[in-house]
Amino acid sequence: MTTPHQDPKEAPRRKFRILLTEDNLVNRVLAQKLLQKNDHIVISASNGKEATALWNENRSCQFDVILMDIQMPVMDGLQATDYIRAQEKAFRSDTAAKQTAAPHIPIIAMTAHAMKGDRERYLAGGMDGYISKPINSAELEQVIQSVVAKFSPEIPSPAATSENIQESKPMGFEEAQIIARFDGDLELVRELAGMFIEECPKYLNDMSEAVRAGDAHALERSAHTFKGSVGNFSTVGAHESALKLETLGKSGDLTGASEILNLLQEQLAQFTQVLARMTKDPVRHSA
Repeated sequence: MTTPHQDPKEAPRRKFRILLTEDNLVNRVLAQKLLQKNDHIVISASNGKEATALWNENRSCQFDVILMDIQMPVMDGLQATDYIRAQEKAFRSDTAAKQTAAPHIPIIAMTAHAMKGDRERYLAGGMDGYISKPINSAELEQVIQSVVAKFSPEIPSPAATSENIQESKPMGFEEAQIIARFDGDLELVRELAGMFIEECPKYLNDMSEAVRAGDAHALERSAHTFKGSVGNFSTVGAHESALKLETLGKSGDLTGASEILNLLQEQLAQFTQVLARMTKDPVRHSA
């Protein structure tokens, strides 16, 4: 029996036990809420070391899939994946004589670095799928279902995957567009908007300190973290400014960074006013 909104021809969707690994608080809460809306069970980790520890502790009730951010402190996504694959290989070696089924936990890379060759690099690093941030709810679900189905022959892979889903165009930061970005979930918008407003001064301070100190690495890291949070709201101007700062930090040449940072502060002044209004006032839908 199908639900009122389900296409009878659509591939069945399973509910999974998911290990979500993401160091950015706003990104982590957003991803967790989107996954829970699809009835998945979500356990969160803030870095690769925490993720590998949770994976080790839960082998008896194994996760179905791991969502793995790439850039994280302590242990990054590629290092965590390498550790897990090495442990799986050791297990296969120890149990080969017993003909025990070799374990393989599907791992999906999540990254704000949407650069040519990234997908191939992550697959070569032991991952099974890839999704770029900011996260799109429908695409995330498609990628999860498709990747897990490769290791679960009892269900077919969904026809659509991350390879053929069109990327949504940036929508700006008007209220209606932000709401649409969160699948119409006003409570989720308000929760994450409040978190972003609270964290925003720290983001700006970290980037300002890095520029003032001429610390390219610190600027790259702080701008990347900020870009990941602000991108959830599809704020084109602020996201692009953060990307420029991150690129400058990566290049090691901070020429023009102060001017870009000033522009970013102007963009955020308007943006945070919009978010503040959304957290306090009822959102009115147009007829």
